[in-house]
Formats: sequence, C-alpha cells, structure tokens
Amino acid sequence: MSISSAVSGPRWAAAAIGVALGITLTGCGGGSARGDKTAPAAGANSQAADAEQAKLGEAPSTIATARTKTVEIYQNPGDASPSMRLQNPNPDGVTRVFLVIGSKPGWLHVLLPAPPNGSQGWIAEKDVTTAKTSYWVQVQQSAHRVKVYQGKRVVIDTPAAIGKADTPTPGGRYYIAELLQAPDPKGAYGPYAYGLNGYSTTLTQFKGQDPIIGIHGTNEPKSLGNSVSHGCVRVGNPVITKMAKMLPLGTPVQISA
Repeated sequence: MSISSAVSGPRWAAAAIGVALGITLTGCGGGSARGDKTAPAAGANSQAADAEQAKLGEAPSTIATARTKTVEIYQNPGDASPSMRLQNPNPDGVTRVFLVIGSKPGWLHVLLPAPPNGSQGWIAEKDVTTAKTSYWVQVQQSAHRVKVYQGKRVVIDTPAAIGKADTPTPGGRYYIAELLQAPDPKGAYGPYAYGLNGYSTTLTQFKGQDPIIGIHGTNEPKSLGNSVSHGCVRVGNPVITKMAKMLPLGTPVQISA
C-alpha cells in the first residue's frame, strides 16, 4: 500500500483538522498524563476479541476493496434487496474497504464500517477486489501497549494511551478503515491517524459527528501508558509514522483486555 493511495479526499486536503480528525475521530485531546492507569472492564466484545486473536497469525487475512460507487450490504447472500447501502468513497474521500470473515460462492461475509460495533453483512464478490495481508494489530488495554504482528512475529511493540474510565476504548474485533495525514504533524493527532470501523460505546457523538475510534500519534508523549483519551488509542509519532508505511487499509485490529 502506498500512503498516497490511502490518504485522500477533499475534506482532508482542505487541511481542516477540526473536520477531518477532531470531529471524525473521537479525538483524544484533553486528559492529563496522570490519567487513570486502570484499564476499563473488558466486556463481552473484548472477550470475543481475545478468542478471535488466537486465530490471527495462522493465515493471512482477506481485505475487500470496493470497486463500485455504492456498496450494497445484504443480511443474507442472495436476498432480494440490500439492508444497507454505503457510498464509495467514504465521507473522508477514502475508498471503502472491508475485512472478510467468511465466504460463499459469489459472496463475501464482512465486518462493516457501521454501528453497532461488530456489525456484519454480505457483499457481492463482483463489487470488490480482494487482497491478502499477514499484518494485524493487537491493543492490550491492561498493559497499555500496541503490538503489530506479521503473522506470528511481533514487528512493533510500543506503549500506548487508551480511553479513560468514563470514555473507554471498546474491546472487540475491528479493522483499519482509513488513513489520514495531519496537516500539522505536531498537533494533537500526530502526523497520521488510522480510523477504525468501530465506535465509542459511551459517546453518541463527538463534536457533532459519529464517535469513530482511531489509532493515532500524539503531541503528549507523556500520556502514553495511561488511560486518558475519549476512546482512541495513542502511540508515539515515530511509531504511527512507521505503521502508516507498513499497514494496508483493512488490517485486522484486536482490542483486548
């Protein structure tokens, strides 16, 4: 994946941090570096992520990239009409991608970039192109760490900040839905931000928009290792820069206890 192909769209090109990041993601500004070091309760989604995590690394994951202007989502393959339609590209101008979790002839079972967390649906195989990746990301909330794997090999192991007690980072199985490049690499989000297909479970909106969870850099490196954010995961700026050059859109992300 080239970075230029993942970072696109008029909303981001306008260099409006308030629109492209501060609103789109459940921004992680605010919060002291002395924040709560106790990880939030795992919950059912996080437990499911722990179980799913055991399967990652055994075989490459399949990523589906939309090739049509509208992606029709079906509850079951072969249904007469779709249950949902997603415009392509997404509101940030990034091509729609999906993480494939199963298949039938002519159909792909995918995770959706839509609430509630864990939403699934079926898409027609003819509407997408597919590719494989052996990369996956693990967020260990209790340890306040992010690990990037290539198969079973750890290629990045770094301290991270997660959501505070009243706005926790939701556990579960997700994937990277978009990559955004900050107009100010020294700002609150660092040089890059990944938007996941997950949403805050405690916020109904963030600055007027859907509270999307992300992984991004930070201008508060002292916050790493603490629970201080509105739900996003922060890593150091050199780390997010390395990740941006390494991980394709659609990469699986497991957020566990």
